[in-house]
Amino acid sequence: MQGSRFFFPKSLFFFIAALFIPLAITNDYHLRVVNMVVLYSIVALSINLIVGFSGQLDFGRSAFVGVGAYWSAIMMQRFGFPFLPAFLSAGMICALVGAGLGLLCRKSSFDYLTLITIGFNEMCRLIFLNWQSVTNGAMGLRKVPPPVIFGYVFDTNVRYFYLSLILLSLCYVSIRRITESKLGRAFQAIRDDPIAAAYSGISVPDYKVLNFAVGSFFTGIAGSAMVHYTQYASPYNYTLDESIYILQMVILGGLGSLPGSILGTSLLVIVPEISRTFYEYRLASVGLLMVFMMIWAPNGILGRQGVGEKVIGLARFLPVRRKVSQEKGKLP
Repeated sequence: MQGSRFFFPKSLFFFIAALFIPLAITNDYHLRVVNMVVLYSIVALSINLIVGFSGQLDFGRSAFVGVGAYWSAIMMQRFGFPFLPAFLSAGMICALVGAGLGLLCRKSSFDYLTLITIGFNEMCRLIFLNWQSVTNGAMGLRKVPPPVIFGYVFDTNVRYFYLSLILLSLCYVSIRRITESKLGRAFQAIRDDPIAAAYSGISVPDYKVLNFAVGSFFTGIAGSAMVHYTQYASPYNYTLDESIYILQMVILGGLGSLPGSILGTSLLVIVPEISRTFYEYRLASVGLLMVFMMIWAPNGILGRQGVGEKVIGLARFLPVRRKVSQEKGKLP
């Protein structure tokens, strides 16, 4: 309760501060990068709900981004659905697919779960690539219509920033409420010790399925929002490499930390864009950074016992150590 008491004022402060970003960033390209940070942050939040709070290592998230993107684009482009029904139905269809995948994985061990999600990602990519009559194959879906809500068209970077910011805020608050609820505590109990969770009365397989379904819903709506922003869906956007890329965002920012998801996304989207002139080195540097993080702080920057806690602990330890050294120097 104490954490939730300070949660809303902090969130409101950051939300109000974010409203002024388009006033500070007037360059269209820079604002487009910020929009991608916001949209990827929603995907990262959904991954953190599955990996960080439930302990299920999922390498197939980009497949759900693709399912949500293709579903929403087809609903609007070919069947003439308005944006909101297409957007919400994309989340629902991904939740159903996630529940189905969760049923396959409900009794799988950690290693086998990883292999299943990798196989699922590759299967979806091949469907996107080869189902010509629906997905247009390797050419993808082009000229996907922008969102239209109550007659207002979100067809510029500034307009889409405010739409994606509201969407990120709603997803953040929703996932935060889930993690602080009884359901979220059950997820964390499964992550920490599945055997102890089962003995305490938690149905571990059922909660795993529910976790996959809820996380997939948020991934699906993020995929829908992305495709209507980029106005293009391609099977080459939803590969295993993309899944690893967005999983790195969560690991870098901090497993089990929702602000960490946004921080990790910001770093892995903005920093490569800044270092684009050193393209041949930036992927290697990201890999070295992840290796360093896995060794020194496996839970990321803002995760439990992450870089943030280590730095704070070191800052608290140094004055104590200095005081002890001074007291030792006074001894005869």
